[in-house]
Amino acid sequence: MKQSFKTNKLYYGFPVFILGYQDQNFGYNITTCSSSYSLGDWIVVGVVARENVAEQIKHYQKFTVNIPDENLMLEMEQAGFISHQEKLERLGVHYEISERTQAPILEDCPIVLDCQVDRIIEEDGICHIFAKIIERLADTDFLDEKGHFKNDRFSPTYFMGDGHQRVYRYLDDRVDPMGSVIKKAR
Repeated sequence: MKQSFKTNKLYYGFPVFILGYQDQNFGYNITTCSSSYSLGDWIVVGVVARENVAEQIKHYQKFTVNIPDENLMLEMEQAGFISHQEKLERLGVHYEISERTQAPILEDCPIVLDCQVDRIIEEDGICHIFAKIIERLADTDFLDEKGHFKNDRFSPTYFMGDGHQRVYRYLDDRVDPMGSVIKKAR
């Protein structure tokens, strides 16, 4: 039996990432985010409209999606809690500037997406940012000799929770590239 429950939000498992962006006040900046989906060469990111990141991405129309692993948990947490301040230097995060988007690429993040904004829809205090992924970057440890991504090497952090509690989860080392689904379908 299912029972209705009240909550102001429900995150049922989304990868945590760090948005890198140009900032009119601080030069460059970052913030933590977990609201996104991607399909093909497109990504949609959701941010609170009143936050600095929304204002800056609206202005510059470009950003990076830096996908960390659990080694950046402290910086990832802090980048989300500190608001309307410079965070890169304050947190001691090493970065370089993307030639394509002029946004920060975090050196310790194994996967980075360079993104160009296509449109932003603001609804109920949330900016839904639709962007084209113009380049995908990965540490060489995560690529095979043909340049294909090694899925089994990457373990992103997932955010789950509601208005009551936040939880971070991690992938374990089990990898099943459709094997069990194919076996069950036969």
